[in-house]
Amino acid sequence: MSTLAIATSLMSCPAMAASVTNDTDKAPVAERPLDEEILVKGQREALTAEVVQVGAFRNRAWIDTPATISVITRSLMDAQNVQGLEAALRNTPGITQQTTSPFNTNTFNVRGVQIRADSNYRLNGGLPIINYAPMPVENKQRVELLKGVSALYYGFAMPSGILNLGTKRAGAQPVTTLYTTADTEGGYGGGVDVGRRFGAGDRLGLRVNGYASDLQSTTNGVSGHRELLSAALDWQANDRLTIKADAEYYHRTGQEPGGITLPTAVAGKITLPAIPAPSLRFAPENAVFSTWGMNAALRADYAMSDTWSARAEAGVAQAHRNRMISTLGSVNLTTGAGRNTITYTPGQFWENRYGRAEMAGQFTTGPLRHDLLLGLARTDMYSRDQLQLRYAAMAQNLYNPVVIPQSALTLSTVTINAGGVNSDTGAYAMDTVSMGPVQVIAGLRAVDYRISTASSAYSVRTVTPSFGLLLRPAMAVSLYGSYIEGLESAGTAPDGTTNAGKIMDPAVSRQWEAGLRYEAHGLQTSLAAFRIERALAYTDTSNTYVLNGRALHQGFEAAITGKLLPALEVAISGQYLDAVQRNTGTAAQDGKPVVNSAKWSGSAFVQYSPRFLDGWSINGGAYYTGDRYADALNLAQLSGYTTYSAGFGHSWHLSAQKRITLRATVDNLTDKRYWATGGTTLYAGASRMGKMTLLLDL
Repeated sequence: MSTLAIATSLMSCPAMAASVTNDTDKAPVAERPLDEEILVKGQREALTAEVVQVGAFRNRAWIDTPATISVITRSLMDAQNVQGLEAALRNTPGITQQTTSPFNTNTFNVRGVQIRADSNYRLNGGLPIINYAPMPVENKQRVELLKGVSALYYGFAMPSGILNLGTKRAGAQPVTTLYTTADTEGGYGGGVDVGRRFGAGDRLGLRVNGYASDLQSTTNGVSGHRELLSAALDWQANDRLTIKADAEYYHRTGQEPGGITLPTAVAGKITLPAIPAPSLRFAPENAVFSTWGMNAALRADYAMSDTWSARAEAGVAQAHRNRMISTLGSVNLTTGAGRNTITYTPGQFWENRYGRAEMAGQFTTGPLRHDLLLGLARTDMYSRDQLQLRYAAMAQNLYNPVVIPQSALTLSTVTINAGGVNSDTGAYAMDTVSMGPVQVIAGLRAVDYRISTASSAYSVRTVTPSFGLLLRPAMAVSLYGSYIEGLESAGTAPDGTTNAGKIMDPAVSRQWEAGLRYEAHGLQTSLAAFRIERALAYTDTSNTYVLNGRALHQGFEAAITGKLLPALEVAISGQYLDAVQRNTGTAAQDGKPVVNSAKWSGSAFVQYSPRFLDGWSINGGAYYTGDRYADALNLAQLSGYTTYSAGFGHSWHLSAQKRITLRATVDNLTDKRYWATGGTTLYAGASRMGKMTLLLDL
C-alpha cells in the first residue's frame, strides 16, 4: 500500500469523521455509505465504485485513493455470475495462482508476490481473515485489491497487497431476495438475502445472508457442497457513537483432483507434459478436502468533538481444514506412467486475534492544515501442530488414470509440523499537511514482531518510515508519488514441500510508486508505475521452501472502468511486470524472472444494455495471462493463455416492488486447456462451464 494513499485517506475513516470537512462549525460527518445493492428497487449499480473501503481507505472517494487499487463491485460480480474469489480477481491484472487446486481453494500471487493466506486477507478493511477455508462472496458487496506494500497500516503483510472483502449491509432501501444457482456440470444451490432498518430514525440495521449448494467440478469424481450464514449489524447509538458488528460462518467439503509435479530437468530443461484434460483425476477416491471458517468483528466509532474522533475494533478469525494432498510425479512422458505421492493432514487449525485503537484530529498552523492520526494495533496469529500422514507412493498414469481406493493406501511415515504464534504489535503516527491542492504526508510505524514455535523464537523491533505527495491540479485529476518501507513475513512453506508449515523469518520490503487518476462522465481511468524491492522466497530444487536473495518487481499498470457510452460499460485493465531474482548465490538463477510472474497480463469486460431492449443486457470478457516460469531456475515455461466468457441478463418487473432477474454466463467459452497454477505443482484449468442465476426480489 502506498504511504500517500494511507495517509491521505485515513482522515476519511469513520473514526476520523470529523476531519472530513474543513468547516468546524458543522457536526461530525457520518460515514459515507457504500454502493447500495444492485437489486434494490430496480436500481442499476455501475461497474465503478464511488468510494473504497480497504484499510485506511474506508469510505474515501476513489479519486482520492492514490495507490493501485482494483474494486470489483457487486454489479460486476453479478454480471459475470461470480461464485468465488478466483472469478472476481480475473478482472484485475497481475494475478496468478499456485500450489493448490483452484476448485477447492486459491493461493494467489499479485505482481509475482504471494498473498499470504493468514495476514493479507481482510474483512471490511480490518480483521485479518484466513484463506485456508475458501471465503464466500455471496454476502459481499465488493472485493477490493490494494496492491503493494501495506506496512504502515497493516504491519506485517506480504507486499503483494491487501485483499479486502466488504460485506453487504442494510441500506436505506429494504432488501428481500431469494435466488437459485445452477451449472452445466449438475451443481445447484439456493440462497436468501434480507436487509432491514429498524427503530426510531432507522438507527438499527441488519443484513442476513444464507446460501447452500451442491458442487460439481469439471473433473470426474470431484464434487462437494458448501454453506454460508452471515449477519451484519449497524447501530447508530446516538449522534456521535456508531457500532458495527459482523459474523459469518462458512463450510465446504469436497475432494482433491490431484496435481502434477514438475518433471526432472534433462540437459538444463524441464519438458512439461501436454496439459491433461480437466476431466482427468489423479488423486485417490475420496481424497478429502474439507474446511470451515468463522469470522467475527466488532467496531465502535466515536466523534469526541467536531475535530477529534476515535475508533476501536476487535475480532477473531478461525479456519479448520482436513486435506489429502496428491501429486503425480516421475512421469514417463511417452507412456504417462508415474507415481502418486499422497499426504494427509487432518485437523489443521489457524486462528487470528485482532485489535486496533485510533485517534485522529485536525488543526491548523498558519496556512497549513494538519490531519493527525495516532494508532495502536495488534494481531496474534496462532497455528496448531499439524499431524502429517505420508503414504507409500502409488502407481498412476497421466494419460489414463486408474481408480485408487482408499483401502489400497499404505501408511509409511507420520510426522508433526510444529505450530506457533506470530504476534505483530504496531504503533503508528501520521501527519498529512495540506495547503490548497497539495498534500504532504509523513508517517512512522514502530514495530514489535515476534515468532514463537516449540523449537525456536524470533523477535524484531524497528521503525519503518513512509512519505508521500498528492496533487489535485483539477477536480477530475489526482497525481501522487510515495515511498514506504515495511517488514514482511516471507510466508509459510506450502503443503507438499519438505518443510511444509515452517514460518519464515521477517524481511524488509521497500516500495516506490507514482501514478495518476482521472474521473469524469462515469468513467474512471488510472495509471501507475511501481517498484518493489523485497526478500526472495521460493521452492528450491530440493523441494524446500527457502528465503534466499532479493527480488525486484517493477512495472506499469493501467485501468479504465465505467460507462463508455450510455448503454455500454467496460472494465479493462492491463499490466507489464518485470520481476527478477537477485543475490541468490546461484549464477544460473540471478537475473531470471521470479517464479509464476507473467510479464504481460490483462482483462477486458464489456456489457451492453440497450434502452430499446428494456431490462436486457449482454456481455463478454477476455482474460489473459502471459508466459511464466514454474521454477526458480526458469527451466519450465508455462505458456500464456486467454479465456473468454459470454453472458446475458434480463429482468421482469412484476410490480413496483417485485421483479425476477435471470443471468446466464458461459466461462472458458472456447474450452481452452491451460495450466491454472504455477510453481512446483501444476493443475489444469477448468473446462467450459455454463452458469445460471435466477433471483426474485420481493
